Formats: sequence, structure tokens, C-alpha cells
Amino acid sequence: MAPSKRTWLWIVLAALGLCVIAVIAIAGAGLYFVSSHVSTRTSTTAEAFSAFDAARAPFKDLPPVYEVDDRERVKQARKIADLPDGKTRAQHMQVLVWDAEHEKLVKVSVPFWVLKMGHQKIDIADSVFELERMQLDVKELERVGPVLLLDLRSRGGQRVLIWTQ
Repeated sequence: MAPSKRTWLWIVLAALGLCVIAVIAIAGAGLYFVSSHVSTRTSTTAEAFSAFDAARAPFKDLPPVYEVDDRERVKQARKIADLPDGKTRAQHMQVLVWDAEHEKLVKVSVPFWVLKMGHQKIDIADSVFELERMQLDVKELERVGPVLLLDLRSRGGQRVLIWTQ
């Protein structure tokens, strides 16, 4: 005996309902992920400089791996392959941005499993910093452990600090 049209209607409606629930669950998981890995707050210049000093302290006087020239081209100052193996493997890439114009301090923590999915653009404080410009080798970054990647100070007062942790 063949199922009636009414039975097929219920099957289709149930499948659509499950799809809607799945989309809502994925959107909720994405929202949770972003809210737990991105922190934005209004900050004074003194508070921002203090945050940068605290973030830079573990690296003491070590120069960053990457530099940005006058034409805003990213170039490698030290080769990651030449760095020794770290005592611990890096788990996250940390990005700290100070936007002087809007007085915003933004901190982003990007897990390495996200970086392994592909180089992405990170939209921070009304500017886009392209990680692709750095041509990062995530496996090498994991191997060397915590390292200072970039300490950028722009003419407009913006500052970007990128390191692994």
C-alpha cells in the first residue's frame, strides 16, 4: 500500500523543520564562538599602551618575525624555520589592535585549528588586516611555540600586535 499524499506532506515538513533547527544551531554556535574569541572595549590611550606593554612583556627585547615597510608591505625579518623548537606548542594566534581615532581596544584570539582551515582576513576596528600578506606557515608556528609575529605602529595612531600563545 502506497503512502498517501498527506503522509508525504508530513515527511517533507518534518525534514524542513529539522533543516531550520540545524541552521539556527549552527548560527548560535558561530555567535558563541565569535563572542568568546573577540573582545572590544572603549579604552584610553594609557590603558591601551598598558595592554600592549603587558602583551609584549613575555617577548622582552626580541624583534618581531615580520616588519611592515613604508609602503605597507609585510616582509619577514626573521625566518620562522630558523627559530628553535619551543618548549610548548602554540595553540592560538593573538591579535591586539588599538584604534586611536575611535579609542577602541580590540583583542582577537584565533585558535590554530581555524588558521589551518585557510588564511582569512580579520576585520578589526574598521580596518582589514590580511593574514595572507604574512604567508604564515601554521605548522611552523606551532612548532616554535610562543613568538612575536608583528608589532605595527601606523602613522594614524593605530597599533597592531600579533603573537602566538
